[in-house]
Amino acid sequence: MTQIEIKDRWSQEQLITGVALKNWREILKQNNWHVDREYYHRFAWITGLATLSSTFAAIENARFRQQLEEMEISPTPLFILGHWRTGTTHMHNMLGRDPNHTFSTLYQVLFPDSFLTTGRMGPKLLKNAVPDKRSYDNVVQNFFESAEDEIGLMKMTGGLSFYGAILFPDRAAEYEKYLDFLEATPAERKRFKDSLQLFIKKIMLATGGKRVVVKSCAHSARIRMILDVFPDAKFIHIHRHPARAFRSMVHMREKVDWENFMHLPKQEFVDQRWEHTATIGGRLYTRLIEDRHLIPKNNLVEIAYKDLVGNELDVLRGIYEQLEIPDWDQFERELTPYLESIQGYKVNKLQMEPELEQFVYDRWRHVYDTYGYQKEYGE
Repeated sequence: MTQIEIKDRWSQEQLITGVALKNWREILKQNNWHVDREYYHRFAWITGLATLSSTFAAIENARFRQQLEEMEISPTPLFILGHWRTGTTHMHNMLGRDPNHTFSTLYQVLFPDSFLTTGRMGPKLLKNAVPDKRSYDNVVQNFFESAEDEIGLMKMTGGLSFYGAILFPDRAAEYEKYLDFLEATPAERKRFKDSLQLFIKKIMLATGGKRVVVKSCAHSARIRMILDVFPDAKFIHIHRHPARAFRSMVHMREKVDWENFMHLPKQEFVDQRWEHTATIGGRLYTRLIEDRHLIPKNNLVEIAYKDLVGNELDVLRGIYEQLEIPDWDQFERELTPYLESIQGYKVNKLQMEPELEQFVYDRWRHVYDTYGYQKEYGE
């Protein structure tokens, strides 16, 4: 048997970092308490921090439980939908800078059970624990920038996230059901929806009741669940040429997977990254395309990445008008300096192999047809 080459073994950028001990035990139990010896150091780091997180989580629960139970979520959240690598982070960063809005930060998703209590001192104590740029695309990263709530929800729900497939690749197929929750149990769906509401309440409490802009790409497959909880939610879907999104996703996974493994992957798992990425994306797009009609027309805007980049102010102005989001002028004054600050950012230049282009077209033909993309690559 060929020995697999281990990459990024000593990375500290595990998505599960900050989980409370009770939920960490639950996740480990799902995986028969097994962590490969190559990743014992990750287990030690995560478990040690989980013990500390649990202490502050207990304090936080005692301080805020009643207030959070009585709290109403108003205004309703604004959800950004889209496959990974389609511009959702860019949209998240922009919309979260509206003075009336907020978003989940990296610190909040790392410590979802205790950020109300530790939100001031934690980032200072851990300031050197996070690189200043993401490893796969050089986007600025710090504890106060936006991050996917899915990372926090994975911890709050005890592993009800398909991101568990990255940690434990031997059980990838079992975690994939948590992409759309259609095969999950009623109890699992309830736990996820309850955790989503609680997390949004906590973010609102931390920011004086601002509207939360929610961005986790997996939510694109959960429109039904989201509408169960927030029937009047507003949605923005951003899409991009499928081959470009797919190629960028594969590039991202070549880093993120290795940064998060708790099981040393089998060679076939690494070799089948195209197949796994296509399966996940196909499932997400199927749910998104079939369920978007459930959203009231005046609550959904769909835009193309190529129309957004370089034309952000005009596109966002149109979104605000269509979704009837107030105070555009105030937001524009805040947004303009931010857009100027990122003008020098350059996207990754990734090679588009002809066989990859054909593979994506064969597997995601319904995406090309739905959004009017040609097979030939182009933004």
